[in-house]
Amino acid sequence: MKKKICILLALIMLVSVGCKEKKALVTNVINKAAEKQNEEKKPDKQDDNKTEKEQEKPKEYYGQALSSSRKNGSVKVYEKPDNKSKAICSIKDLEMVKLLETVPYGWFKVEVDDNKIGYMDARRVRAEEIPPHKYSEKADGYNLVFTHSDQKLKIYKDGQLVKECLGSSGLWDYFTPKGVFELEKKRRGKWAYIDRFNMGFKYWVGFKGIYLFHSVPYNKKQELLVEEEKKLGEPASHGCIRLPVEIAKYIYENVPEGSKVLIY
Repeated sequence: MKKKICILLALIMLVSVGCKEKKALVTNVINKAAEKQNEEKKPDKQDDNKTEKEQEKPKEYYGQALSSSRKNGSVKVYEKPDNKSKAICSIKDLEMVKLLETVPYGWFKVEVDDNKIGYMDARRVRAEEIPPHKYSEKADGYNLVFTHSDQKLKIYKDGQLVKECLGSSGLWDYFTPKGVFELEKKRRGKWAYIDRFNMGFKYWVGFKGIYLFHSVPYNKKQELLVEEEKKLGEPASHGCIRLPVEIAKYIYENVPEGSKVLIY
């Protein structure tokens, strides 16, 4: 009897051990299957990076050609960033043009519809944004930076901000050009009066042709036009950049010709 009981207990233990081993084997198989499934679900980083790169496209910039003529005008595209160079074509007033590069001083490298590459005078291009360039306020000497978005002028000297103020750029139909410019030689004065605008201004300094930094407007008697002064901080001029008289005077007296002007 005792022998039978011992045999029975031995069988029970054997079955129990076998079940545990079987259970461990099944658990091991399940775990390995789960690990394999997780590995399959993991994204391939190289593929993801490749997809992102394929989806990334360089930002494109466009501007609107604006002729100085108000009727049936056209704008020339030049072979070089120079009005004296050969004109390779002309585009119609208000036609859109692709801006490839912001070029000093007061030019854009452009591509026109027939895939021609040339240069346009920045004074003939109205753009919301312009291609980035290498110039910045950190350069040596004076650098004048004006931004249309907040109508602010910042004056830097050797990378340090020395003056900041609100200004007024041109109205949309008399836009102030964007780009890289410089204060031009022998183009500054203490007073000027424009009969057709019935306005004058003090301490003017030119940065591209007819485009100037100058004070807020005055009448012919050199009396401040208060209503015009109140417009500082919003577009209000015929293309020049209006400034508080003390800032205009500072530029006139301190900032030399050749200083960079960055307009965004």
